[in-house]
Amino acid sequence: MKNTVYNFIKRASYKDRSLISIAGHLSISSEEDFQILTKALHELTQDGLIFRDKDGRYNIYEQKNLIKGSLDLKYQGYGFLIPEDETMPDIFISRDNIKTAMNGDVCLVEITRKKSGNKLEGRIIKIVERKLKYVVGEYYEGQIFPKNYTNDMVFKLKKEDQSKVKNNQLIKVEIVKYGKSFIKQCQLIEVIGDFDDKDIEVKEVIARNNLLNKFTEEELAYAKSLGTEINPKDIEGRIDLRKETIFTIDGEYTKDIDDAISISKKNNNYILGVHIADVSHYVKEDSVLDKCAYTRGTSVYLANSVIPMLPKELSNGICSLNPRVDRLTQTCEMEITPKGEVINYSIYPSVINSNYKMTYTNVNLIIDGDKEKREEFKDIVQNIDLMHELQYILANVREAMGSINFETIEPKFIFDDEGLITDLKVRERGNGEKLIEEFMLVANQVVATHISVQKLPFIYRIHETPNQEKLSYITNFLEKLGITKNIDDTTDHFNLQSIIKAVEGTKYEKVINILLLRSMAKAKYARDNVGHYGLAFENYTHFTSPIRRYPDLIVHRYLRKYVFNNDKRFDDELKAKLDDIGKQSSQQERVAMISEREVMDMKKAEYMEKYIDQEFEGVISSVMKFGLFVELPNTVEGLIHISTFDEDMEYVEDKLSLIGLFSKKEYTIGDEVKIKVVKVNRMLGKIDFELV
Repeated sequence: MKNTVYNFIKRASYKDRSLISIAGHLSISSEEDFQILTKALHELTQDGLIFRDKDGRYNIYEQKNLIKGSLDLKYQGYGFLIPEDETMPDIFISRDNIKTAMNGDVCLVEITRKKSGNKLEGRIIKIVERKLKYVVGEYYEGQIFPKNYTNDMVFKLKKEDQSKVKNNQLIKVEIVKYGKSFIKQCQLIEVIGDFDDKDIEVKEVIARNNLLNKFTEEELAYAKSLGTEINPKDIEGRIDLRKETIFTIDGEYTKDIDDAISISKKNNNYILGVHIADVSHYVKEDSVLDKCAYTRGTSVYLANSVIPMLPKELSNGICSLNPRVDRLTQTCEMEITPKGEVINYSIYPSVINSNYKMTYTNVNLIIDGDKEKREEFKDIVQNIDLMHELQYILANVREAMGSINFETIEPKFIFDDEGLITDLKVRERGNGEKLIEEFMLVANQVVATHISVQKLPFIYRIHETPNQEKLSYITNFLEKLGITKNIDDTTDHFNLQSIIKAVEGTKYEKVINILLLRSMAKAKYARDNVGHYGLAFENYTHFTSPIRRYPDLIVHRYLRKYVFNNDKRFDDELKAKLDDIGKQSSQQERVAMISEREVMDMKKAEYMEKYIDQEFEGVISSVMKFGLFVELPNTVEGLIHISTFDEDMEYVEDKLSLIGLFSKKEYTIGDEVKIKVVKVNRMLGKIDFELV
């Protein structure tokens, strides 16, 4: 029907393009056929192939070069269209060409300008679908002021709701009338709190990003019905590993423990056991908790708090691999040679009893030879030493395969008992952290390969080839810096390794790592296995964190189906379900990452409030047309706006520099500068510096 309708509109005269005329010409007589026609017209409109004008006539967009995608609207009023066609670059939309589109809206954009470097500019022709349905902001005199919108957009609260709120309260509203103007009519959903409440900025992020931070009574009742101890009947059919030396390694405050490990030697080979909480045993398909986990997609970690994917009765209780209690697990046991080759493996349901809840801190001390810790944990010191040996082997194998290791610096907040930040440090990543990372990587790879070779539908963690245009920009920049040895602009893994090694230890190390990361495609979940570029793995999945990631739970569910129960039947419906899970999980992961980053920036701003007017040494981390970003040793980053300089500045894009027009003083990435903290906005997570 869609093709028939489209072709008719394409050749029909203008007067024959109304709904009634189209129905008449296509001999639509029954109510059922009329519904099919209106559905076809709606779908053609949603696809961006036709539009309905103010006179109710349908027209085609064929004569225009239009691109369909989602709008990423920035606070400053401009935005970027993210095309549905992933091979296309993002399209810049100036503030004047945004029209009344809002963040996330699906739009049709006409290309207006093509610049060098495959950069595109455009203007919005039509808003195909409104995606922004809820707004969170400060209420004042009948209006809502979201933090991430300019004054171009006005959100008005319905008069009948205005008596329910007070000025300067943070509220969440639903847009009930978009209209064709910049004024949006809204109705009240909830009052979140007063603007000066403790942690109100975190509550704003939770509400704005629609994070579900409460479980329903039905979900909680299901969780509590599972009990606190495993049922002896559940052990039947599992391999009993309760007498084996098995332990966990996590952070000091971790409560949701997904993974435990074991190791031994056999004929000079390493026998590595990776034992993962069998969450799928408790969260049955299509149960209330399964639907809950699907919707959330992942746990969200917001500074000193967590929004779990599953109720604490599971995440911290019956599923968590706590020490000295029996727990149901799925095990991937691997025999690995001294050269790092997995020559044998077995994946099976198991039951374990973890001997110790080890911390990264203690494991790092043991590896570093601390006598007290080696004596305290003498029962497992030999195991940890073996693990350290194997970690080193596996890391070298990955590097030889072309795996790319980006060095990123993460902050670590220190909180007091009242939740106030007392210190901010750089999070150290020792051998304990690296050890767990390598073991999880190899287990994920083995599980993915086992299913992939059987051509069974599954969920993979995929990472596609990086953007060639962005990579060429990086190599051109390096060339201008005189860094050219063993480097070209190909997407070969070893070329990227060479780039990272070439800038290691230089003042350009951080910015090149960031630029390389930005050139990468986003890793995501999908049924179609295209491999993982960054890790240089042909097959990769997420098997190791089912308490906090829904795709891992699905991996466990299908391991039970395919491997433990030997049920290898599948149909198109199962494939479609996995496609949907991959898309939903990737989307929720993105929301979680954005939320976590926003809260991190807010907490950094909160920490720096007490240092206003104080001076610090920092390093220029990026250079933009509007100023310099400077990073302090504790990872705090602030902006020195171009308007605060003593003279006019010129931006030199090729060198990523700002140069004084009078003094010729040059500021470029990696330069050390002295700054003063002049302004902090906790709600926006922004910090302003000035040069000293």
